[in-house]
Amino acid sequence: MIKHKSTWSWLRSLAVGYKVLLGVIIALIIFRLLLPGIVKHYVNTKLNALPGYTGHVVDIDISLYRGAYVIKGLLLKKTTDPAKFPFLAVERADLSVEWRALFKGRLVGEVILDRPAVHILATEDISKEPSKESWTQTVKALMPMMINRLQVNNGKLAYVDLSKKPVADLHIDHMQLTALNLANVQKEGKRLPSHVSLTGTSIGGGHLKADMDVNALKDIPDLDLGLSLTGTNLLSLNQFFEANAKMDVERGRIDIFSKFTLMDGEMNGYVKPFISDLKILNVKKDIKKKGGLLRVVKKAVVGLFAKAVTNPKTKKIATVIPIKGNIKDPKTSVWATFVGILKNAFVHAFHESLSNELKFRQQDNEKN
Repeated sequence: MIKHKSTWSWLRSLAVGYKVLLGVIIALIIFRLLLPGIVKHYVNTKLNALPGYTGHVVDIDISLYRGAYVIKGLLLKKTTDPAKFPFLAVERADLSVEWRALFKGRLVGEVILDRPAVHILATEDISKEPSKESWTQTVKALMPMMINRLQVNNGKLAYVDLSKKPVADLHIDHMQLTALNLANVQKEGKRLPSHVSLTGTSIGGGHLKADMDVNALKDIPDLDLGLSLTGTNLLSLNQFFEANAKMDVERGRIDIFSKFTLMDGEMNGYVKPFISDLKILNVKKDIKKKGGLLRVVKKAVVGLFAKAVTNPKTKKIATVIPIKGNIKDPKTSVWATFVGILKNAFVHAFHESLSNELKFRQQDNEKN
């Protein structure tokens, strides 16, 4: 009789245990079903907390088995951005643990971005951007652990000037970027332990290639960058020419080479563009018009600095524009100063090479 009661007691305990287990499993299933919505609400809240920006995501997928979540349809725009040109749009972002780094005793993450698009408007005031702390808090909210590997697939970077008529839109498409060892997991003992490689296709079919070694762990990163953009058809830049220099190009090609370093807040380097096979549309008629060619040359030359080197065999003009600057001033935005120095150098290089080519051809015509 005692044995019989003991058996029933054991069976009741087992039944209770199964009920508890079943309840836990159901609770986990419900939690798993609700988790994407919870994370989506969290991400949207953090995106909208960035000063001067609004943002949202369309959907979130969770992959618990690999320690990852996937953001679909991420959009981040300034409150002043037109709908057509949001600051950032990402079709798909995969944020996960980098498992290989765990074998080295480091818990770090990797991010894969599919079809991200970044639009930089010429009229925006970079100095009014959110502080570094605000950006850092937003990134940490989306990816709590330090990012060690970043990959960009089929990205786009566009520089748009809406104040010009027609609108000037310079862009790089099909960007592939790989950044490795950003958190210095490998501990190679180098001053610049991380490496970034980038390729892409510019407007006009130019081929972009860049390689950079960097120390991303410093407050102001140290870096050594080499960049080339070759084979760009100048016909594709006619909107830019029309908006900025009031002229058209019938044919021509531009190649741009640049190298610069940023060490302890000091920038040093150069931009060297080559323009070849240039032909300006209806140059003779343009000269007869009010301002004409002289107006174009004057507008391009004023305020610029460079040394032009003529190669009579190829009839190319090599213009060397220095990149120099200091971004250690605590009263200024590091990002704003960095972008401003590069923007001025590249725009000056472009205009200077164009004006030198025009002057060179004008001199040839006068001699003939």
